[in-house]
Amino acid sequence: MAEMTPRERATKALNHEEPDRIPNDFGGTIVSSIHREAYRELTDYLEIDPGEVNLADQVQQLPELSEDFRDYFEVDFVQLSADPAGDWELEITENEESYTYVDEWGTTMRMPKRGGHYYDYWEFPVTGDLDELKSYNWPDPDDPARTEGLREEAFDLRSEKEYAICGSPLFGGGILEQAERIIGLSEFLTLLLKDREAAEYILDRLTEIYSRAAKNFLDEVGDIVDVVLYWDDVGSQSSLLISPDTYREMIKPRQAELFETIKSHTDAKLFFHTDGAIRQLIPDLIEIGVDILQPVQVNSKGMGDTESLKREYGDELVFWGASCDSQKVLPYGTPDEVRDETEGRIKDLKSNGGYVFSPIHNVQPGVPPENVEAMYETFFEYRNY
Repeated sequence: MAEMTPRERATKALNHEEPDRIPNDFGGTIVSSIHREAYRELTDYLEIDPGEVNLADQVQQLPELSEDFRDYFEVDFVQLSADPAGDWELEITENEESYTYVDEWGTTMRMPKRGGHYYDYWEFPVTGDLDELKSYNWPDPDDPARTEGLREEAFDLRSEKEYAICGSPLFGGGILEQAERIIGLSEFLTLLLKDREAAEYILDRLTEIYSRAAKNFLDEVGDIVDVVLYWDDVGSQSSLLISPDTYREMIKPRQAELFETIKSHTDAKLFFHTDGAIRQLIPDLIEIGVDILQPVQVNSKGMGDTESLKREYGDELVFWGASCDSQKVLPYGTPDEVRDETEGRIKDLKSNGGYVFSPIHNVQPGVPPENVEAMYETFFEYRNY
């Protein structure tokens, strides 16, 4: 088979057809990239020009990847994101202990100077009080700065290398995740149980804001992007964060409303990122229009049998990730153990297309560069159809 462009390769795979080889995403989204510390170590080890190492994501400390890095790993995807509102700028302050900034939602983010690798959600702008929520300064999804110059940027990305483009229209986490980010995780989960009116008010506002943001974004570039990104963690290592009944009653209908808006404005595939043990919700996600599940966290309960995942859901769902256990094998295994696991995952998920190779979430500080090299050497060996 003749060699395809990245976009041709991705299109085939996302339509459950076999391209020339499995498409590769390493840093094409902010949930499949590499921490800046690991990036510096890996580029030094492989003698790759890292570029200026500006940050693409402040919270997770993810770098903008150099073109030399993309070329080395033969990356097929790049991300195109909506910009912040015009009246918000990143302003980092520091003291002896930490760095802080306030995000667009009014949440204070903090990264310790000693031992800190990321920004944490530290102080929240609002409580679960309904009157306070109604007077809260919700972000404006219609600010024209969010999409200014977006179409030109998309064409620039496409002209670089015929990349497949992952469009990111939202300016925060998903509907459940962002609710937790504005009042706190435990506080919002408590609100779901004790004050449904306030919880539903938050979820409805977020659904409205994100639907408008998605429409505005896709009116600009819906005909250019190949994938639309959505992230909304609903799982922990061993279970769901909320009960299946609560998800189906409170979260799923609102995700369905947002996804309907997205799909009415583009033919791009819908990508859903959620970590954790979410196998029991896979039929629900398919029902509301999810095309792609990422990152397939194989060390979470119910997610490790990638052969059965492919057998049960591979006709309807693209699996994106599932490359090598990111908690034990990739950071702590030997290169041979990394090769063995990576080979097995590829063999489980490769057939009939419908698979995109990528790290399971972002490569973290402390992961040996030798192990990243081993993972990708194995991918290069087994990726061809």
